[in-house]
Amino acid sequence: MKKKIIYSVIAILLIVFVLFSYMQLNGNPIDKNKAKESLEEFLEQTYPDMDYKIKRSVGYGWTDGTFHFKVMKKDPSVETTYRFYVSALEPYEVYSDTIHESNIDKEASKKLNVEAQQYILALLQEKVPQVNSVATDVEVYNNDAEEWTPQLKTPKPILIMLEIEKGDLTKEQMLQQSQEIQKQLNSESIDYYLAEVGYLSIINGEENYEYVSFTPEQELTIKDVD
Repeated sequence: MKKKIIYSVIAILLIVFVLFSYMQLNGNPIDKNKAKESLEEFLEQTYPDMDYKIKRSVGYGWTDGTFHFKVMKKDPSVETTYRFYVSALEPYEVYSDTIHESNIDKEASKKLNVEAQQYILALLQEKVPQVNSVATDVEVYNNDAEEWTPQLKTPKPILIMLEIEKGDLTKEQMLQQSQEIQKQLNSESIDYYLAEVGYLSIINGEENYEYVSFTPEQELTIKDVD
């Protein structure tokens, strides 16, 4: 009787070990299906006219918790495969868009970024002169824009990152500045999806940032000041 119990325990442990090993190598099947649904929704929204197929074989990166999907884009003359990485955790965010990345004109984008940064810095310093620097991620295809203007619609809305020295600013003052920055960006109808204001402090010789991030439509409150 004792031997049967021992064998049963060993069998259960083996099953648990096998399941654990499978999950480590392949991920949770339920999460895999939800990640696929998230990718399908992303593709439908981003490329509504694209004819594609998601291949059945799915990789899993246990070190970073992502599923690796291969998307085959069907064109009349050629089929191209792109790799997408999707988080294995809710809300199953799509981390990379290799279709978009493969189409970026790097030289044109670099030039437009310089123009965008200069324009936005000058714009914001009129109302918030404490803004020290601006960084953007303007990306275009096939040199389809000769110059950057606030009205330029890029394949994807841009990210705007700002830096301000915090000094003795209170959270209330940081909120007021960020609200003014948001107002100025929106007044020019700049096509951005997120702006991030980094307030820089030097503590014990090391840089320390406090951030205020916002979307164009967001109503900023003191709770948004980290």
